[in-house]
Amino acid sequence: MLSAESGNGLRCTLLVALWVEHSARRAEGEPVCYGLPVANRVAEVNCVGISAVVAAYNEGKTLADVLGALARSPFIDEIIVVSDGSTDDTVAIARSFPNVITIALRENRGKGYAMRVGVDYASHDVLFFVDGDMLNVTDEHIESLVLPVVRGETDMNIGVRHRGPIRNFFHLQMKVGPVLSGIRVMHRKVFETVPARYQERFKIEAALNFFCSYAGFRQRQTVIYNLGHVIKESKRGLFDGLTSRWDMTREVIFLHFDLYLFQTWRVDEDELPVVAEYDLFE
Repeated sequence: MLSAESGNGLRCTLLVALWVEHSARRAEGEPVCYGLPVANRVAEVNCVGISAVVAAYNEGKTLADVLGALARSPFIDEIIVVSDGSTDDTVAIARSFPNVITIALRENRGKGYAMRVGVDYASHDVLFFVDGDMLNVTDEHIESLVLPVVRGETDMNIGVRHRGPIRNFFHLQMKVGPVLSGIRVMHRKVFETVPARYQERFKIEAALNFFCSYAGFRQRQTVIYNLGHVIKESKRGLFDGLTSRWDMTREVIFLHFDLYLFQTWRVDEDELPVVAEYDLFE
């Protein structure tokens, strides 16, 4: 009988071996399912593909780094960039990456809507959301978020940037403030629990947290170290950045009153979102 220590070592060894084999087979163009050949084993192997969805609005300065990390990852099978009416070179940068699907909305509709468009176009069941303004995304970050979902340990894994032990404790353990993170992994069924009217602007992340739990799905948070992002004040200037931050804060506060107190989602009929015009580049 294996001891607990030797068993953990064996699992780690097997995981590394599968990861290396998965990378090699994908590089050779072979179909794989986390290290296992798919051919002749479709009925035996539950092959889970992962679609990365990047909702981006004027993220020309950082998007290339995010897409580079996703393209290098052996866990990501599809990359979709949804430009939310960007006026800079966001679309051009996305199109410069081979095998990246670029959807360019012709007008700004908000982050939640851009994510919805990406989900509608995604081919796979597991969805990896990442903001276009993230800095220093690594293979280790992607792996730590993807594996708990793929292994069946949780239905949604939310990446939370490390902000020091005290702030992490109050935010994650004491539940002080909502977990509004732009990098998270989930099954498609989790995203689909959110009514269309909550898939708007800045509502989507808080709504995902709420409806995931309400539907009985499991969620967890994973602290991500050495991950940065460009703040709104740096991207848009001090005044416009502060205005955008206030709009987001106000919207999230009102949303929590709606979700937890008024609960209008129980009685109001859900409205289908208005279809926006877009350009598709494959």
